[in-house]
Amino acid sequence: MAEFKRVVITRNGQTLMAKLMSGTGTVEFTKISVSGTTYTDTQLEALTSLSGIKQTAPITNVARNNNVSVTVEGAISNEDLTVGYYMQTIGLYAKDPDAGEILYAVTTASVAGYMPPFNNRTPSGAQFKLTTTVGNAENVTLQIDPSAVATIGDVNRLETKLNDLESYVGYSEKGVLGLEADFENNKFTRIGDAVGRTPGASFDSFNMYGGRRRVNLADNGTVNAVFGDANYIEDGSNGQVMVEQPAFYYKVVPLKTQQVADGYGQNLVKARYYISDQPRAGFKLHPAFKDNTGKTRQKVYVSAYESSIFDSSDSKYLKLDEQIADFTVDKLSSIANAKPASGVTQQLTRENARKLANNRGQGWKQQTLATSSMSQLLFIIEYATFNSQGALGEGFTYDPNDDMTSAKAKNTGSTQTLGNKSGSVEVDGVIFPTYRGEENLWGNIFSFVDGFTLEGKTVHNGWYALGDYRENGIDGSYKPLGFTIAKENGYIKYFGYSEDADFAFIPGATNGGANSALPVSDHLSQNNTYSGFMVARFSGAWGAVAGAGLFLWDLGSDFTYRFRSVGARLVYAP
Repeated sequence: MAEFKRVVITRNGQTLMAKLMSGTGTVEFTKISVSGTTYTDTQLEALTSLSGIKQTAPITNVARNNNVSVTVEGAISNEDLTVGYYMQTIGLYAKDPDAGEILYAVTTASVAGYMPPFNNRTPSGAQFKLTTTVGNAENVTLQIDPSAVATIGDVNRLETKLNDLESYVGYSEKGVLGLEADFENNKFTRIGDAVGRTPGASFDSFNMYGGRRRVNLADNGTVNAVFGDANYIEDGSNGQVMVEQPAFYYKVVPLKTQQVADGYGQNLVKARYYISDQPRAGFKLHPAFKDNTGKTRQKVYVSAYESSIFDSSDSKYLKLDEQIADFTVDKLSSIANAKPASGVTQQLTRENARKLANNRGQGWKQQTLATSSMSQLLFIIEYATFNSQGALGEGFTYDPNDDMTSAKAKNTGSTQTLGNKSGSVEVDGVIFPTYRGEENLWGNIFSFVDGFTLEGKTVHNGWYALGDYRENGIDGSYKPLGFTIAKENGYIKYFGYSEDADFAFIPGATNGGANSALPVSDHLSQNNTYSGFMVARFSGAWGAVAGAGLFLWDLGSDFTYRFRSVGARLVYAP
C-alpha cells in the first residue's frame, strides 16, 4: 500500500492562506493530480506545478475539520490507463481569486504505490484524503465538481467499484474471513471474522469450510455417498474418493510491495487475504470454480488421496504401482490402501497423467494451479500460518531404507478415520497429515500441477490457464503470471503478485543461501537457465525432510520428465 509523508503547503498556497486569514479571499479546491515524478523535500515549497502527471481526480468531497484545517477527497480509477506507474507525488490544486488555479499543497510518497494498467476485467483504483491547513476554514468554499458527482456518484458506490478503502481499513462485517500476512516481519494476524477463531469447528459455520466433505463420486459426477453414510467406502467400488469443495470468493489486498529483483513485476511484502462464501463487492470467484470459457461452477472435487491407476483392460485398480499403465484407456484414481502411481519406468509425465484423468470422462482432470491455490488459501486463513508441517505434521519425508531406484511412497488411506477433519495419523513412526479431507498434500510423493507452465532461458516467466491445458507451449488460454519467478533456490521469502494472478502462491523471491526457513517455511527449486519450457511439481516427497510443505515448488523439469517420486492427484470440475 502506498504511504505518503506530511502535506506541504507551497509558497503560492501560503500566499492564498494569508488572504484567507485576513478575510480578503476565499478558496475553492479544484482537483487532485497524481505524478510519477519524485521530488526532494526541499523542492516542495517552491513548486508551482507538477511534472509527469499521470492522472487527475476531481474533488469529490471537502469537509471542515476545525477552524484551521479541512480534508479534501478525490479518487482515481485505472479504467482508462494503458501503462502502469508508481504514485510518487500528489498535488492539491485550488483557485486563488487573484492568481487563478494554483498548486496549493503537495505530498510525496515514502512508499510509492503502483497503479496497474487496466486488464479489461477488474478495475483498480485509489481514493485520496488530504488534510491540509487553510488558516481560516470559514473562508473555504465547500463546493465539489458536478462532473465528479456524475462520474463517481457517492463514495460508497466508488468503493464498491474500485474496491479499495474497506480492504485497507479492514473488513469488520460478518462472513469475511481474513489473514494479514507481514512477510517482512514474519507476522501473521487473523482479521475480519477470523479474529478469535481457532482451526477446526469454529470455521465450520462458513460453507467453504463446513460444507467441505469426502464423497464417493461416480465418473458422471453423481455423488453416490458422503462420509458417514452406510454405503460410503474408500476402495473405489462406489466411486472415486474425492473432497467436495463449495465455491467461495476471495480478495487479495497488497499493503506493501517490492520490485522483483532481476526481472519485472512486484513481490508481496505485506498483504491481506480475504475469503467469503457469499459474493461481495470487489471480491472475485476463486478461479478453481471457473474455466477458460468463462463457465462457473458451485463446487469442485479434489482428490482425497494421491492417485493410483485403474487398469481398464482388467477392470481392477493397480494398488502396487505396477508400472503398466496404458495411457490411452486407463484411469487416474483416488482410493485408499493403494500405493500412489509413479514414473519409475512407465512414462508418467504430466501430459500422460492428464490423459489418465481425462479418460474418466468429461470434467475430470489432474491437479491444477487453481485447485492447489484454493486449498492453500483456505489453509492460511484457517491456521494463520504458512507453515503447514508445523500446523498438521511433517508428512512422510524420510526413508532410511531408500534404495535410490524404486518408488518409496507409502500407501494411501492412513487418515480414513479422520474423514472431513484436519489432523494427522501416525503409522509405524510416520506422520500422515490431512487437511479437511485431502491426505498428504505434502510429503510422500510429488504431484504434477497442470495449468502452470514455466519458461527458462534466464527470463523465468510463468503462465497459467484455467482450461485447454497443453504441453511445451503457452498459446491458447495461457496468460502470463505478470511477474518474474524467483531465480534462486532457497526458502520462500515473498510471493510474486499481479492483479490477474493474485490467487497464485508462486515465489517471486527466496532467502537464497540464508539458513532461515521463515517466513513461509517452504522451499523453491528452479532451473531458470533451462533452454525451454518446464512443468511444475508440488509439495515434496519422501526424502525431502524439511523440503516438503503446502507451498513447496519444484519448477526445474522439462515436459518429458518422469520419476519415481512424482505422481498426480485427481480433480473433477462439473
